Amino acid sequence: MRPQQLWGWRLLTAACLLTLSMVRAAAAREPPSHASVLTMGPGDHPFTRFGHNAILLEWEDGQDAVYNFGTFEFDGIKGAEDFMAGRFRYWLSVGSLAGTLRAYRAERRSLTAQELSLSYREREQLARALDDNAKPEHRYYDYDYYRDNCSTRVRDVLDRLLGGLLRRSVSGPGRLSFRQHTLRLVGDTPWLYLGLDLALGMPTDRPTSRWEELFLPQELHDQLNRTTRALGDPYVPLVRAERVLLPDERPAPPNKPPQQRALFAEAGVGLGLLLAGLGWGATKRRGLCIAFGVVNALLGCALGVLGCALAVFSTSKHWAAHANASLLACPPSSLALVVPGIAFALGRPRSARRLQLLLGATLATCGLLLLFSLPEAHRELLPVVALFLPWWAGWFWGARQATRGSSG
Repeated sequence: MRPQQLWGWRLLTAACLLTLSMVRAAAAREPPSHASVLTMGPGDHPFTRFGHNAILLEWEDGQDAVYNFGTFEFDGIKGAEDFMAGRFRYWLSVGSLAGTLRAYRAERRSLTAQELSLSYREREQLARALDDNAKPEHRYYDYDYYRDNCSTRVRDVLDRLLGGLLRRSVSGPGRLSFRQHTLRLVGDTPWLYLGLDLALGMPTDRPTSRWEELFLPQELHDQLNRTTRALGDPYVPLVRAERVLLPDERPAPPNKPPQQRALFAEAGVGLGLLLAGLGWGATKRRGLCIAFGVVNALLGCALGVLGCALAVFSTSKHWAAHANASLLACPPSSLALVVPGIAFALGRPRSARRLQLLLGATLATCGLLLLFSLPEAHRELLPVVALFLPWWAGWFWGARQATRGSSG
C-alpha cells in the first residue's frame, strides 16, 4: 500500500472513531436541565411582522440548542414559483442561543424565554423528539401561514409532550378572525395592509377558535402564561419563570386592526378625480388625449397583472386566498384595457367606446362587491370597496367624456 493511501485510510478511520464518539456522547448526555419557549417580537421586514417562536434547551454544562421551525430559503424565481404554487418549504434548524441573540439584537427585536415546568422525564422526551424532528428526513414541512407555522409547531410539540394538556386548557371562540389578526399587525404600513387585504379570501373571515389563534407567537406566549398543570400534588403554572433576553424597543401592536376605510376612500376619490379630469381634458387637448390613453394602458396592465396573481392564489393550495371577493374590484379582465388605451393614445376614436364599456363592466362588478360587503359578516371587505369604487367610477366618467369628445 502506498504511503498516500495509508494516510488516507488513517484519516478515514480517525473520522469514523470521532463520529462514533460524538454519537455515544450525545446518547449518554443527560437531559437538558431547562426547557424554554422563546418568543421573538415583530421586526421591520414583512416576513417578520408577526413575530416568531422557538424552543430553547439548556444543559448544566453550559451547552444549549435553539430549535427553530421557521427556517426557509427564498431562492429567486424558483422561490417565487414555489410560493405562488403553495409548496413553500420550511424546516427545523438547530442553532445556538448566542447566535440567536446576535441575529435578533441586530434587528432590534425583543426576545423572551419562558422556562417550562417539566419533569426530568419530560425534558428527556422533549430533547429526543426535537432531535428526531431535526433529522434531514424529518425536518421539512409545507408552511401554512395560519395552520402550520413556527408557532403552531411549537404549540403542537408541547401539547403532545403534555398529553393534550395545552389544548384542553384552550377553549372557546377566538377574539378575532385570521384576517383581523393579520391586518392589526401590519396596520402601520398602508401598502402592506392593502396588499394582504386584497390577497386574503373569505375563509379568513370566519370566526376562529382560541386554539387557532395560537398561530401567532405572542398569543401562544400569553396562553402559556395562563396555563397550569399538575406536577406533583398542587397545580403549578406551566411557565416556571420568564427571562427578558432582549428588551422590546417597539410599540406594542394594537389589539384590533386599524380602520383604514377613510384613508383608502380618500385615495380612491383622488385617483377617480384625476382620471375623470384627464378624460375630460382629453376632449380639449391632444396631449391630454395621449396621456389618458397611456394611463389607461398602464393602469389596465398593472391592475390586470395584480388580478391574475389574485386569481392564481385563489385556485392554489393557499386556502386562505380561496373565494377571494377582491377579484370583483380588481379583475384580471383589466388587462383588456391595454389595447384600447394604446389605440386611444394613437388617436383612434372608436377605442374610447371600448374603454367605456370595459370600465363600465368593472364598475358594475365593484358595485356588486359593495352590496356583498354590507352584511356584518363581510364588513372586512369595505376598505377594498372604499378604494376601488370611486376609482373605477371616476375612471368610467373620464372615459365617457372622452367618448363624447371623440364622437363629436
